[in-house]
Amino acid sequence: MPLSTQSQADDEQYVLVASLDNARNLSNILKAITFKDHAIFSATPNGLKVTVEDSKCLQANAFIQAEIFQEFTIRDDLVGFQVNLTVLLDCLNIFGGSTVPGVSTALRMCYKGYGYPLTLFLEEGGVVTVVNIWKFWKCSL
Repeated sequence: MPLSTQSQADDEQYVLVASLDNARNLSNILKAITFKDHAIFSATPNGLKVTVEDSKCLQANAFIQAEIFQEFTIRDDLVGFQVNLTVLLDCLNIFGGSTVPGVSTALRMCYKGYGYPLTLFLEEGGVVTVVNIWKFWKCSL
């Protein structure tokens, strides 16, 4: 499995860990609901819900079931945060979205909780990039 160099002990410090073998799948879903810069992410044991809202009159939701992820671990009943969706999409496409057959960007998304960054581990062709997205806000769910 890609990104397996991270130890299991490291996973215990996160309240949310979600892994995908192909980050493009998540990127395509998020692009479909991107009409504002910020999105609210709500994770439950059932999966990850992403909500984009404009002035309390227009809302788009995407729900990615936990089974879609190769790994989906959540340590609380509900984990929520708001993140800049444009920045997240740029990070998911950091390798340029390879169109070469058999080459994909693996993603491991980790979150420690309020006050910590959303950390993305992205791997393509043996090259690993670690991205910390700091500028986000805790949201009340």
